[in-house]
Amino acid sequence: MFYTLSMSRPTYIEQPCRSALNQVRGMPFRWSLNPYRGCVHGCHYCYARATHPYLGMNAGEDFSTRIVVKSNIADILCQELRRRSWQRERVALGTATDAYQPCEGRFGLTRRCLELLLEGQTPVSIVTKSTLILRDLDLLSALASGPGAFVYFTITTLDPAVWRPLEPGAPPPAQRLRVMQRLSAAGVPAGVLLAPVLPGITDAAASIEAVARAARDHGALTFGSNALRLAPPVKDHFLGLVATDYPDLLARYQRAYTGANAPDAYQAALARRIEAIRSRHGFTDDVMRRTLHRDETAAAGTHQQQLPLPMMLK
Repeated sequence: MFYTLSMSRPTYIEQPCRSALNQVRGMPFRWSLNPYRGCVHGCHYCYARATHPYLGMNAGEDFSTRIVVKSNIADILCQELRRRSWQRERVALGTATDAYQPCEGRFGLTRRCLELLLEGQTPVSIVTKSTLILRDLDLLSALASGPGAFVYFTITTLDPAVWRPLEPGAPPPAQRLRVMQRLSAAGVPAGVLLAPVLPGITDAAASIEAVARAARDHGALTFGSNALRLAPPVKDHFLGLVATDYPDLLARYQRAYTGANAPDAYQAALARRIEAIRSRHGFTDDVMRRTLHRDETAAAGTHQQQLPLPMMLK
């Protein structure tokens, strides 16, 4: 395990890319765009950690301190948007690492890409934890009133004691909510992703309820969620955090996550809990679960403080 409590000063590695748009499957969108690889937000559960070893770096400290900057991504995107085959399908930004992490203030790649997408009348969706997105309110407003735009803010918890160790380099959840409220007030549709939900850490009914209530109060149009997924490199790193901060959960995580996904029974129980809370707060759209079976999201009671999770059983 290579989890560490400290965060080193990041190094930015400028590299040209050969393609800007990435075709994806099994998601609510077909195309993604990521100007950066690695992320100084350093969220210990981040699934994108699994991709850093492909760059010859580790999924631990390297992920949050050695950031690859796709220096020519705007030029490549411009070429790709001009292809006759391009159908102006929605492009999702920030699906791997945050397109508005602090270095965007220096490099400006995300803003330039948004300018090109607006020029090409291409709709966008953005997933972020960053308050820097407010800088681009002018472009987002133009996109929202034109081809289309939607911004999703990831919020896993409102508890400062839980948030800080999990997301050491990310802005506080309260700041994200205020930024979302400002975007919504300006006509840019936005929502909250409670993702991932961490078994035994952020899956209590009260914790989920607090995030859903705050999302509604700050103008969120959608409230999505999914359970923690631990691909092999991410699993090694995240279990290091569990061993340090939640040692009583370590053996349970080890038993539950024999593969990358939480047990099916846990995912179904979590879906029922969240659907009940979502319905109570008037949310009808869950972008994270559109492709899943409806019977997994049937409403259920939420009287327990913690779920009777399969992973919690001996």
